Amino acid sequence: MRRKQRQNNSLRDKLLSTIKVLLCGILLYAGCAMLFLGSGIGHSYVVRQNAQYASKTLTIKKADKNKKAKTSYDATKTKSIDAQELWRARQYPASPIGRMSIPVVNIHNPLFAGYGSHNQNLSYGVVTVVQGRTMGGPNNYVLAGHYMGNYGPAILDNLHYMKSGDIIYVTDMHRIYAYQATKMSYSIKPKQVEVENNEKGKSTITLITCSDFDISKYGYGQHRTVVQGTLIGSVPATKSNMEKTELTDKDNQASTIVTPAKKTKTINPVTKKVITVRTPAKTKVYQNVSFNQIAATFTIIWSVVMVIILIKIWIPHRDPEVEE
Repeated sequence: MRRKQRQNNSLRDKLLSTIKVLLCGILLYAGCAMLFLGSGIGHSYVVRQNAQYASKTLTIKKADKNKKAKTSYDATKTKSIDAQELWRARQYPASPIGRMSIPVVNIHNPLFAGYGSHNQNLSYGVVTVVQGRTMGGPNNYVLAGHYMGNYGPAILDNLHYMKSGDIIYVTDMHRIYAYQATKMSYSIKPKQVEVENNEKGKSTITLITCSDFDISKYGYGQHRTVVQGTLIGSVPATKSNMEKTELTDKDNQASTIVTPAKKTKTINPVTKKVITVRTPAKTKVYQNVSFNQIAATFTIIWSVVMVIILIKIWIPHRDPEVEE
């Protein structure tokens, strides 16, 4: 009788301990997830995931259809990225009209017309700023995107690493247009919108993001990094050309943070001419990790720890008093 009572008490204690461990484990898991998703690095990885999802199934037919989607060009209604804004943006579909890439500085994004029907597009990629402009046309094709903190990188995080001569690619899924960077500025004020003006008879591109890569010098959200370039050619958006210009739907976000690097000669896939380009610096390991990999790794570690603790609770052990 005494042994049976002890066994019942032991079983009850184990059950109570198991419940406590599971509750604490779930709370710990949820807390860590909320801390990550509420941080700058978490926001960056979520935006990367958004961009990959939006770009994944893009086709010529979808791009053409998306050009007709309702959108807004009112920049005053845009908001900074935070957890609440990311959650709000995910409630609305994002409709890319193409893609853009700057391979040498590891920038790859879906491209959207304007800020979206509910100003959601900046949470997914790069947007066109001025209505009526066309890529490759005799106008200034103006694009803008968030600076997320260089954690991923996401959106236009690496724009400030660009140098004169670097190549910018954009596509509407019909053709690929190549622009060569000619001018970089880091202290443009938000109200200096003259950078968006057309240059008569010229086909140019302008990319805009915040200069928050150096807050001590440029402040937080007080200045803009602006890169401008001129059209140097275009080719059909074949599978081969899309791959060469890194405009495919695969995850191209695992390259580099660019630092001054050696130069090499190569053939530009658009102009077919030999050009001198900068060689990207070595890969930084953390930029190779995707949001899903982070989530999976944490879940596995959490699960292993929980299993070990539960095994210690339930594994049979010798109790001298019971044996007597």
